Amino acid sequence: MPSLFGGLMGGDAEHGISNEIIANDMLAGAKAAAQGYLNAALESSTPELKNLFSSYVTQVLNGQQSTSELALKKDWYRPYKPEQEQLQETFQFSQTITEAHA
Repeated sequence: MPSLFGGLMGGDAEHGISNEIIANDMLAGAKAAAQGYLNAALESSTPELKNLFSSYVTQVLNGQQSTSELALKKDWYRPYKPEQEQLQETFQFSQTITEAHA
């Protein structure tokens, strides 16, 4: 599948910016923005500023939720490995530990 910005950036999914990279960058940016606004709200000296920054946190969270839902739906973001892969890694780890201590 061609990248969302592949034509603009002059690259393809293998060598350019992929949708997955864009989605992950957007999610990381939303996380940083939410942390910044939350810190600002907590440190605010007036109720008006606290409310302003709190509303910004809510806006960022709503945007992050929409981005997360789209990224999960399109398989651009995978917060968890498939169960079979998790089991295989756990099994290999336990074998390594057992062999090291046997």
